Amino acid sequence: MATRITFDNPINSSVQLGDSMYYTQPSVFGITSQPKPCGTITQLTQNSVVVNSDITDLSAGAGYFLFAKNIAVNETSLKGYYADVKFRNNSNKKARLFSIGSEVVFSSK
Repeated sequence: MATRITFDNPINSSVQLGDSMYYTQPSVFGITSQPKPCGTITQLTQNSVVVNSDITDLSAGAGYFLFAKNIAVNETSLKGYYADVKFRNNSNKKARLFSIGSEVVFSSK
């Protein structure tokens, strides 16, 4: 069963299909509980999401909604097949390059 969650405001632009969604219920004095999983986002519009689980305790006044990215898909390193790098010294003075580093992940296999 799936659950559609509709919001009054536009959803954060970095939310994508396949992200995990969590929520907390509001409680007394504004203290929220540990986030509970909603499920995986299967449909997405500007103001609503559909998650792949049946959420029965979700009220109209749910406290906070959070989302998490799949680390296997959304890594922060460079992606691609190769890199072409050119270092140039535009100064008239002698310069030394001590180290070059990179973290690269293949984008497909």
